[in-house]
Amino acid sequence: MKLAVNGRMDAEHLAFARQLGVTDVVNGVPDCDLSKGYYDFHDLSLQKARIEDAGLAWSVLEGVPPEWCDKIKLGLPGRDEQIDNWCRTLENMGAVGIPVLGYFFSLRNVGGNYGLRTSKSTRSRGGAIVTRFDYEQIRGARQDYWRPPVPRDLERSDEDMWRNVAYFLEAVIPSAEQAGVHMSLHPDDPPISPIAGIARVFRSHEALARLVDIVPSDCNGLGFCQGTISEMPGNVLDAIRYFGSRDKINYVHFRFVSGPVPAFSETFIDQGHVDPMESLLAYDEAGVDCPMIDDHVPRLATDPEGRHNTSRAYALGYMKALLDNVGRCREGVA
Repeated sequence: MKLAVNGRMDAEHLAFARQLGVTDVVNGVPDCDLSKGYYDFHDLSLQKARIEDAGLAWSVLEGVPPEWCDKIKLGLPGRDEQIDNWCRTLENMGAVGIPVLGYFFSLRNVGGNYGLRTSKSTRSRGGAIVTRFDYEQIRGARQDYWRPPVPRDLERSDEDMWRNVAYFLEAVIPSAEQAGVHMSLHPDDPPISPIAGIARVFRSHEALARLVDIVPSDCNGLGFCQGTISEMPGNVLDAIRYFGSRDKINYVHFRFVSGPVPAFSETFIDQGHVDPMESLLAYDEAGVDCPMIDDHVPRLATDPEGRHNTSRAYALGYMKALLDNVGRCREGVA
């Protein structure tokens, strides 16, 4: 596994990552021109050069602006144009040499977030600040919960969303194959449905298995958010072994939570209900070798809002030690 980071793409953050032994970057393009509708060759090349100048590799482009894919997800007029632009992104990624595209098929809420939370100020160990989700606080949310341009009174069932994702994958996977880019879906976070009239179908291990079977291809896989998958019913270690052994895990969000839905808090890496060492041993057993980020981390009470470097350094150091120990276990010297 390769230690990776996401987040800011400025020189300070990239240097921070490199000093901690990170090798890879998982991120979008924060300064792109949204009016184009796709990631162009120039923007991708500039960011790739910035990352490589810092001694890192840009192995995953994660995140497509919602303005570029809302019609795709909801099956609205204009989705074919958005699909054409998606294929242009794939073509440009292939030309620049970025092998993985991470994407969501969920919607962003009015706060601009794909991962929905009901609290961003819950107190954890020693006063650290974490996010929390409680379905009871959001069960009655109205359709205007979603970020425009989603129509206010729109509703979508499970069947609607499955039709939309099949239409999308059947259209774009051939372009992904031609470009040599691995499409990688991030499951719905939290994995619970419906929310504000819109079904969220990627909420179980079985749904993720159905996704990768819609278009059988090496380029149809997962951004394996371990945090989200551990929020689902079932054993996350079984999911790691199942999808890993089928070569469907293209990168990992190594995130930890207090338990499954309907209510959970995010935690430090050593506090979650899933054992991190057992997780890494399962990836190793399944032959998974891909970038792995710390993802969301608590904010220490002593750190300013929006800055998580102290907690991120703790998580990355913990992950590096675990990875080293997995290697020793494999060699029989641990």
